[in-house]
Amino acid sequence: MTNTSQSTSNDPFGDYRAETAAIEVTVAIFISLSATFGNSLVVYVISKVSRLRNDTNLFILNLALTDIAMGTIYMPFKIANLCTGVWNFSQVWCQMTGSILFILAYASIFTMGLIAFNRYIKVLKPTLYRKLFPSKRAARMYCVLVWLFSILLDIPLLTSWVRFSYEEKLNQCKLMSYAYPTFTWAVFTNGVMIAIFYCYYKIYKAVKESTDNLNAHAEGNGAHSSNDSRRSNITDVKVSKVCFTVACFYVITWCPVSIVAGTGISRFAIGQKFSKVSVYLMLSGSVVNPFIYGFMNPQFKQAFKRILSCGCYGNENTDQSHSRNRVG
Repeated sequence: MTNTSQSTSNDPFGDYRAETAAIEVTVAIFISLSATFGNSLVVYVISKVSRLRNDTNLFILNLALTDIAMGTIYMPFKIANLCTGVWNFSQVWCQMTGSILFILAYASIFTMGLIAFNRYIKVLKPTLYRKLFPSKRAARMYCVLVWLFSILLDIPLLTSWVRFSYEEKLNQCKLMSYAYPTFTWAVFTNGVMIAIFYCYYKIYKAVKESTDNLNAHAEGNGAHSSNDSRRSNITDVKVSKVCFTVACFYVITWCPVSIVAGTGISRFAIGQKFSKVSVYLMLSGSVVNPFIYGFMNPQFKQAFKRILSCGCYGNENTDQSHSRNRVG
């Protein structure tokens, strides 16, 4: 009893720290399990249903794989670190986990840039689209290039030219120097984000103009004469909306941690709290995408419901007969 009272008096914030650590561990486990489960559903659905294996969805599958890697490769070390309050692994693993995080971040943003470019070419330059995206094999090759380029950018971190070290106050492996990652992040990530929003803006303008023309044509010649074009427009709009929403959520979840990395605010007391919150917000981005597909894409939504209700997708041919006219 005396020992307990003495420890409490010596560390009045001990209970608060324990509760905070328990909350952080719970949140980290939830993120890890949700990211792995939700994105595994996306991978399963795309691999199971042949009509979903178009080039855009293959890029979405690649994005899901980066989120699964976040949940299964990076998060276990994060959770172990939170449980003990110390780094239980070697300096090499501290360097590796930090490097893996950057690789996954680059792969995610480059994949979203590839998706935006794919939608842009499909809507605005259909002739060129057949040359740039001629087959699923070409789409897979683009995904491989995304990973290779992400690893190439990460070589200074993988080779310890830019070092990580464990920061006890932040309870995570932290970069010792932000010069190189800040430069590459600013140049490539910001450049890709600008390109993404430009592509979706041009898609919006093109689809709006096309829809206005179709409506005017329908009024003069009868509504049935433009049904196919109208249906194609609706498909492009819905698919582009889903992809644009994913890109927006990426910006929301990664902006705070980018601010921390670029300003070094985590060196200050108030910055440490902001830094911790920004890390969890960043990690939560791996959980969001399956929900976006489930809510906004009818085919994904239907497939998710069938899997969760009976544990399997069922007969693909039967499902096709029910959703042949749905949007992919």
